[in-house]
Amino acid sequence: MTDYTIEKFTEEYAREICTWKYKNEYAVYNFSDYHIVEKNKWDLAIKEKREAEFVAIVQNNELVAFGNITANDGKSIIGVGLKPNFCGKGHGKDIMKMLIGECKKRYPQNKVALEVRTFNKRALKCYLDVGFEIKDKYVRVIFDDKGEFYYMEYSLQ
Repeated sequence: MTDYTIEKFTEEYAREICTWKYKNEYAVYNFSDYHIVEKNKWDLAIKEKREAEFVAIVQNNELVAFGNITANDGKSIIGVGLKPNFCGKGHGKDIMKMLIGECKKRYPQNKVALEVRTFNKRALKCYLDVGFEIKDKYVRVIFDDKGEFYYMEYSLQ
């Protein structure tokens, strides 16, 4: 594993990820500007939610990724975002292993699961490589954007 650490997800980190901009079809992962996130009271802007559900993944004092971990109905659901210039460069597997470990630490009895857009072949390959399996495929709307998703569960429980 590379020298990543999991740290508390601060407002400063939240503001930073709102500046990350993905290109082409990956632009669906772009956050709105932080003032819009605050105005709409999205989880990222709510201190209690940020501290309870988000983690910062840092390497050499640089935020390189974030994770969102929520528990629902016996499952720990992972959301993850890598800094755009870290995408597609082999960082995902180590980061996912850290997030899986964090899920097991927080909710040891839960299954670990996630959703991924079906077009995101890089992420899909990463998730399959670390032990997730596709369990379902469906369409849903997120922030007025309709997309097709895979639901995946970690198979190495």
